[in-house]
Amino acid sequence: MISFNLRIFLILCVTGFLFIIMRLLIKKRLNLKYSLVWMLSAFLMLIISLFPGIVVCVGALIDIATPVNTIFLFAGMFSILIILTLTVIVSHMNSRIYKLTQIIALLEKRVRELEKI
Repeated sequence: MISFNLRIFLILCVTGFLFIIMRLLIKKRLNLKYSLVWMLSAFLMLIISLFPGIVVCVGALIDIATPVNTIFLFAGMFSILIILTLTVIVSHMNSRIYKLTQIIALLEKRVRELEKI
């Protein structure tokens, strides 16, 4: 298992990470709906830091030889989740920008027509 000092260090790091997320939320530099994935990951890291045996058990369930490989697998899956979430956000914003551009163009055309009268 991992040493007590390492567990304390990991718990402090995760607590600092949660503090940074909360600070960004309070300053309104991060929207709540976008921070939920980060908060979920922080809580999962906190649980794993408190109970490192979970990694060994999950690794044994899916036939992964060492706990480090289990952690790398879940880190890769988490990275893919973050990339997917950001892609959805960018796609949604892209469609909103496209619609707003069309609306602005129509409004400018109307203003020009009204100025001619």
